[in-house]
Amino acid sequence: MATKFPKFSQDLAQDPTTRRIWYAIATGNDFESHDGMTEENLYQKIFATHFGHLAIIFLWASSLLFHVAWQGNFEQWIKDP
Repeated sequence: MATKFPKFSQDLAQDPTTRRIWYAIATGNDFESHDGMTEENLYQKIFATHFGHLAIIFLWASSLLFHVAWQGNFEQWIKDP
């Protein structure tokens, strides 16, 4: 029974140790070799995803602040702390 393994490394497919598993994990995140992506393009995409992540965080934080302010009882607390 032949095991299915990526075409780029048939030698590792015959390897009985866990080295092939570690190799598959390591090369799965090597975007530059898989997609033909340049280092500059990779950094641009990472930078863009950071801004997307920050946008989600700030949206979440602003919604919390809005709902606390909307349902707050500051006026009643000032009258009778």
